[in-house]
Amino acid sequence: MGSALRIAFHCLGASCGLCVVGWPAAALSGANFQASQEPVDGPYYLAAFINGLDRHLIVRLDRVDGRFYIGADELGELGVVTSGLTFDKDRRIELEAIADLQYSYHADDQRIDFTMPSARLQVERIGSVNPPPPAPITGTGLVLNYAANLQGTRISYTQRLQAQRTLAPAAATGYYGSTPPVSASDAVNAYNALNRTLNVGTELRFFSPIGSIVNSGYTTFESGQVRYLRQDTYWTYASTDSLLTYTAGDQMSSSLSWSRSVRLGGFGIAHNFTVRPDLVTFPVPALGGSAVVPTTVDLYINGLRQFSGLANGGPFLVNAPPSLNGAGQATLVYRDELGRELRVNDLLYVDPRLLSQGLSEWSLEAGYPRFSYGARSFEYGSRPVANGTLRYGLSNRFTLESHVEVAKGLHNLGAGGLLSLGRFGVLNGTLTANRGDTSGEQASLGYQYISPRFSINLQGIRTYGSYRDLGSMLGVSVPGRQMHASFSVAITPRQNVSLTYSRQDASILGGSRILLLGYNASFGSRISLFANAFRDRDQPQSGGIYLGAVVNLDRRISASFSASRYGDTSTLAVSANQSVDYDKGGFGWNVLADGGNGGYRHFLGRLDYQGNYGNVSAQVERSSTDNASFTTRSLYTTGSLVWMDGAVLASRPISDAFAMVSTDGTPDVPVLRENRVVGTTNSGGHLLIPDLLSYDDNHLSIDTLNLPADAQVTTDQLQLAPRSRSGVFARFPISSYQGAVVILTDEQGQPLPVGTPVTLKGETEAQVVGYDGKVFFPQLQLGGNDVSARVGELMCSAQISYQPSDTMRTLGPYVCHAKVSP
Repeated sequence: MGSALRIAFHCLGASCGLCVVGWPAAALSGANFQASQEPVDGPYYLAAFINGLDRHLIVRLDRVDGRFYIGADELGELGVVTSGLTFDKDRRIELEAIADLQYSYHADDQRIDFTMPSARLQVERIGSVNPPPPAPITGTGLVLNYAANLQGTRISYTQRLQAQRTLAPAAATGYYGSTPPVSASDAVNAYNALNRTLNVGTELRFFSPIGSIVNSGYTTFESGQVRYLRQDTYWTYASTDSLLTYTAGDQMSSSLSWSRSVRLGGFGIAHNFTVRPDLVTFPVPALGGSAVVPTTVDLYINGLRQFSGLANGGPFLVNAPPSLNGAGQATLVYRDELGRELRVNDLLYVDPRLLSQGLSEWSLEAGYPRFSYGARSFEYGSRPVANGTLRYGLSNRFTLESHVEVAKGLHNLGAGGLLSLGRFGVLNGTLTANRGDTSGEQASLGYQYISPRFSINLQGIRTYGSYRDLGSMLGVSVPGRQMHASFSVAITPRQNVSLTYSRQDASILGGSRILLLGYNASFGSRISLFANAFRDRDQPQSGGIYLGAVVNLDRRISASFSASRYGDTSTLAVSANQSVDYDKGGFGWNVLADGGNGGYRHFLGRLDYQGNYGNVSAQVERSSTDNASFTTRSLYTTGSLVWMDGAVLASRPISDAFAMVSTDGTPDVPVLRENRVVGTTNSGGHLLIPDLLSYDDNHLSIDTLNLPADAQVTTDQLQLAPRSRSGVFARFPISSYQGAVVILTDEQGQPLPVGTPVTLKGETEAQVVGYDGKVFFPQLQLGGNDVSARVGELMCSAQISYQPSDTMRTLGPYVCHAKVSP
């Protein structure tokens, strides 16, 4: 029974016979009756106290055969744990049957005091958690993203490499993870395919509630020849209820940190959490305690306060997950009603790579492998392949990882996981084996520890035998050995020193064993320094040093200076730039000049402009050495065209979700996103907002202060959660009132009483008379309008004449002629 009803019963306690007489002190286990009179059998509605704290609830207890019984629902509302208790058929239990509970009944105060250990009380969750975003929506429309590059001189791949300078040894990375491996020949072919006088990249996207269809590619122009190079064509749809994403067409296969992605043409289904950004998927430490009295609780993480709330007494748990990646110290500070303070410290370690117990991420793809991506439009393998990954939280300390690849002549299966070592970091390891035309194995082992003072990252991958994967079928062999080891320490809050060792064998860049010592520091908010010393033990004359400084000036302007020596080459460089204000747009620029021995000279100048309808960049670059040189001038522009709601609008490039705002044709209405003005509607009453957060809560509103006095606004705020890579239609209905204020009087000329309901013929909602007989009708018909009103037991009616010139004026007085009420 609800608290309000219980309170009502409590107030009627005298009539319910709750104050009874003749009860001597009872000597029953767990019971204490503070009364001089014996309670009689029947229902009791009593104020409940637990461990001396008023719960501000009225609970019902039933007195049966001299014993008190309480219902399971009553215990649950009081915050008492009911697991392990045995209830009768009416879901009641005798108080004396609860072994760890004692109670005291106070007849004079109509109160019952419960005493129980904290373990018997439910944990109170204090603090708020982020509510889930609104249900995702999408409209129907088209988006055309474009990127055009016009260059004055075509520079060959070899010529560009010869005229440029390498400042440090290349660590061949990126062969594991979501980036598909690319062979050296594929990289050259992709460059040459786009090295034309003019190339225009386009992405045409049709979106609707049943998913998005996307086609992307490049159109190149050279010597009168026009060629179209297709990149990707696919359909995709995501469900926020099942967390499933479906894809048909071109796609990248799923992978883990120890496996490789490939490009496929086929079908895929994935279970992932990207469609619910509000979910916390990694294990969150339980931060809480037990308060004896109502207590203020503050949570500090590494000395910074993250939460402050009130615990009402008993065990509590802080809802808000700590903002932490790696090791840290959590401090809970209790302040009771007497001002006494208690501090409890706890060491934490949070790793977002782990999954909470029972959570899973997985993906399955099947199709035909794609070759020569970026160089040819259609080149797929003749035999199908399949790929799958799985991540599952077996416990909060261990996350299982598994990967499988199947093709003709190849069966590849790997398994491993991440093991939390508590506050000492996370260990990871895997073992993979392939069978088929060849046989081989791959093993990986790693360890990571991150803290505010220092961090350690160790990762090694090695193959044995003739190990192959799907990437091998694309002509990119698996590196025989990869190793990465890094250690960094913060010598002060603004200075950091790091030592890194990176090794890779059998890559397209050859073998490398690179040792790097780095230093980074910042002084105030304007000056940053860096210095790196390195050496590649597998390459002759590969030692060197690279150092420099960055100075931040006013108005988004910064300047940088650097000097480097790599092998027998030396380079000095100076640059300056002004970034474009992303919100307001406008101009930005960048200039660079560097040079060194061997005749190396390099100059670059670029002017950028960002507008509401697109971005434009103009660049001039000159580079030369003793062996080669090139000069090129280019013009680069990007933007998008959107068709939606019968209108075509131009915008900056749209990479993800966007909104088409409509004010029903009303122009020059300011539109706000998160209470910040992002633009005004055009002459057609539309505005495009190109950068909403997909699947997240986006708050849009309009400023109505400058609208005409006759403007009628149904709603001025919207909460929207668009789907990924789609648009939403954000309509703010704005219309004009076609009405007026009408003065109504009775037949004696007296204004109708305040509060009299008046109904316009044809309308169901009545308007209310205000002072002096005035009533506002938002919509009136041209000509005559019949209105009726009820005054006491009588009905009256009047006819109001209305012309367009009467809009928002005061009309009348009109006499409301009385008639007998039916």
